[in-house]
Amino acid sequence: MNKKKIDTLIPKAINAITQKLAKNGSVDRVYAGYLASFGPTVVTSGLLQTVMFFEGDENKKKVIDLMFALIKDELSTNGNSLADFLTQNDNHKDYAIKHKVLEANIACKLAIRTFALKD
Repeated sequence: MNKKKIDTLIPKAINAITQKLAKNGSVDRVYAGYLASFGPTVVTSGLLQTVMFFEGDENKKKVIDLMFALIKDELSTNGNSLADFLTQNDNHKDYAIKHKVLEANIACKLAIRTFALKD
C-alpha cells in the first residue's frame, strides 16, 4: 500500500461519502462495518469474489460504488461497476489493481471516521 496515494484519496473519499452515503452530516454505522470487513474478505476470498458478494446486496453495493468512484479514472475504464472492470481481461488477477482497490478501501475507512455514525 502506498501511504501517499491513500492520503490523496482521503479528501475524495470524504466528498464521495458526503454525496453518496451521508444524510444530515451522519452516516449509518453499517457502512463503516462493510468497509472494515472488505479488506479481510479480499485476503481470504479474493478480490473478484468479494466484489461480487458485496454487489449482491444493495447496501454493500453502495460501498463498492464508493470505492470505484475514487479509482475509476485511474483504472481508465468506461465500465459502470467495479465488477464489470474486474471481469474484463482477467483484471481481477492483476496485483496492482488489487492494491488500488484496497487503497481506496483504506481511504474510505479513514474518511468515514470524520462523520457521525448513527445506528
